[in-house]
Amino acid sequence: MRKSELTSLLREYVKNNLSPTKAEQDLVTSLYAAFKSTLGDGCLLIGSYARFTASRPLHDLDILFVDGKFDPNNLHPQTILTNLQNNIQRNFQNPTKYQTKISQQTHSITVSFFENGQEKFAVDIVPAYTSGSKNEYGDDVYWVPEILKTGKRNRQARYEEFSKTKKSEFEWWLKSDPRGYIKAATDLNLQNSDFRKTAKLVKRWKHNCKSEDADFKLKSFHIEQAIFAIYKQNPRFDITDAIFKFFCDIPAIIARPQIKDRADQGKFIDEYVSSLTDEQKEKILQARDHFLIKLENLSESPSVADLLKSGFHNRASNTEAYLFDSRIPVFLEKENTFRIQGNVLPRDGGFRAKILDAIGLIEVDRKIEFRIIGNKPDADLFKWKVKNDDNSEQPRGEITDHQTLRDPEHSLYNGNHFTECYAIKDGVCIARAKQKVILKSVFG
Repeated sequence: MRKSELTSLLREYVKNNLSPTKAEQDLVTSLYAAFKSTLGDGCLLIGSYARFTASRPLHDLDILFVDGKFDPNNLHPQTILTNLQNNIQRNFQNPTKYQTKISQQTHSITVSFFENGQEKFAVDIVPAYTSGSKNEYGDDVYWVPEILKTGKRNRQARYEEFSKTKKSEFEWWLKSDPRGYIKAATDLNLQNSDFRKTAKLVKRWKHNCKSEDADFKLKSFHIEQAIFAIYKQNPRFDITDAIFKFFCDIPAIIARPQIKDRADQGKFIDEYVSSLTDEQKEKILQARDHFLIKLENLSESPSVADLLKSGFHNRASNTEAYLFDSRIPVFLEKENTFRIQGNVLPRDGGFRAKILDAIGLIEVDRKIEFRIIGNKPDADLFKWKVKNDDNSEQPRGEITDHQTLRDPEHSLYNGNHFTECYAIKDGVCIARAKQKVILKSVFG
């Protein structure tokens, strides 16, 4: 698949499957207006929706309620939350058809919207106080509850944890710059709208991985900010460029904290990676490999939905390699007329020379030279991969330049193997060919 075709495919998928619908946007508009009517102009829409990176179906909304200037000596979380809850209970006019439940958490008020006993939507109202500091745009930086850093799936557990913890009032708060994140995202979207499309698509992949394995620890805001940095450094990137770079960068992204918090340069928004176990990091890398392997082969079955499905690939050996390990994307030209020919050399005992057919069935203990035939593409380099069956005694899977690692190769292990050749031009795989090699001991 040509790069332009893949880019169009990815953009179209985000538009048709991930971007919030008109009905969802209307719901957000009506709910936000209702809460502003209840709480006043101190309301600020924050979170992924405000940054244009939310995807459908929308389940929740975050609203910051700015209630004055921060004073740690006079701010008691319990009193603040009780007053906020009472205000909402007395004055909130529900603009939806759903039933509501208003609950007080340790650091926020949650208004849940139900239909037939099922929660359809939730709005989290988080109290905030001006810190006296301004960001580079001249907007206020706030003190907000520490719990705001936690993903919604884990908030309830954190609420219960903090409610049992003895802390001073000041320790319950941290600095936050939601306006800065919104402004930065808005400006970047104006420069390159593929930013928000990329964030939505990658976060959907993350969501799918998390749904399959609860121990998948990569966080959505971390993903978004890593993608933000990619576009800031490469403003001409399109969605295909950014997605490929993000997934190639994942080993470095989770190696250590490195994205500074806008509100506090002494902290990192990705600090959590320091606490990831080796097993949790390996799981992220396996999911990343699964995605990139599918991306390398997307031209064979161009389905973005399938690309985003969760999966975890465990490399069969330390030598198993892929083009993406060398940051080589696959954008195949439509006309690919070159093939691999497997020349089986003669062997003592009456085994004559022959050429492998498409099935590739061959006896054990034969030597094979793999050569390019047909119209050889105009390429800078040809790379070769020999992949043995994962269940063989020697799985292999290395990629070498100019020829296979062993020339000729020696058929030794039973199983379904293959040899593949990649034509590389300007750092891109423009054509490839594969020859199956099936070994069965019955022929030995």
